Parts: sequence; C-alpha cells; structure tokens
Amino acid sequence: MRRHARPGPCFLYVLRMSGAEDLLKVGISADPVTRWSAFHRRWFEAFDLAHSPLVEAETRGDAQRLETALHRTLKAHACPVPLTMRAFAGGASEWFRGAATTASDFVAGCADAGFIVHADARAQVAATLHERQYLFASVLDQLAANARDGVLAPEQIDAVRDLAEAHRAFGADLSGLAPGDVLRMLGLHV
Repeated sequence: MRRHARPGPCFLYVLRMSGAEDLLKVGISADPVTRWSAFHRRWFEAFDLAHSPLVEAETRGDAQRLETALHRTLKAHACPVPLTMRAFAGGASEWFRGAATTASDFVAGCADAGFIVHADARAQVAATLHERQYLFASVLDQLAANARDGVLAPEQIDAVRDLAEAHRAFGADLSGLAPGDVLRMLGLHV
C-alpha cells in the first residue's frame, strides 16, 4: 500500500528520552506531535523535547533521505524499543543508545547544508497544540456527553486527562475550553 505524501514540510526528528540514559528515537513525520503521542500516552513527559531537534525538509522524500543517512550513521548504536513505549506504534528499528553526540553532529551538518533546524521541539509542539485546541474542546464536549449518557469508561477519562495535561504542559488555559465539572471529572483543577 502506497501512502500519499502530504503537501508541505516533513520533519526528521531526533527524539531524546527523558532521564539519564542516552536513548534516541529517530524518524520522520509531517506531524511530529501526532507521531510522538503514539509512542507513549504521556509523551510530553517521556521525551526531553527541549533537547529533541527537528530538521525541516521541504518534502517527505528529502526527509526520508536524511533519515536513511542518519540511520546508517547510527547503525552501531541500534537498540531495542524501550519497554515503556507502545509496541504497536512501530519504528522498532529506529531506537539508538549512546548516540546523542553523533546525532547532534548530524543535525549540525543539516543546518550547514541549509536545512531549517529547530533545536528545541517545544515551540513547535506548543504551536501545534494551540492550533488544535478546537479539536481538544470537541473531545471534552464528547467526554461530557458520554458521562451524561452513562457510557464513560475509566480508560477514556485517563486518555483525555493525559491529553489535557499535554495541553497544559504547553501553556493552554483549560478553563476556557471546558466547563468546571468536566475539568473536575478529569481531576484537573484550574
């Protein structure tokens, strides 16, 4: 099955895990926030976004070429997917241990070659979440409707709470997105 390329930029990401271990996930995506959220339900904490660069490429093909070159460069550092990551998210061959310096050098080379490099992914994430606040407000409305109808599962509350906390971690004011009773149901006091 062939995927159709989205118009617009595509990003090579070097996603660093939070914590003391030098562990990286390397991949490409036209929508890094959606991709990263597939790896871990609390992706915004699991990854050190301040030290996770994005290399912006004009096309998916350009991003794939960068990704392939970086994978080859890091081949000796390949490691298994961390147990804390969701296996169904894919990308099992794109994890690397002890490769931060080599990956940083590669990203610096991309900047030297004229690619736009976002050294700190937090600004990109904040902008994406801000653009999607209307979607999150719809999710909160559906949560409230499900609660009223008595069809709200605890897993749904947990998933929406994680989504809410991701938005809050990047500066969203949730009080304007949902009624107080919905926020209290999620355990989010504003």
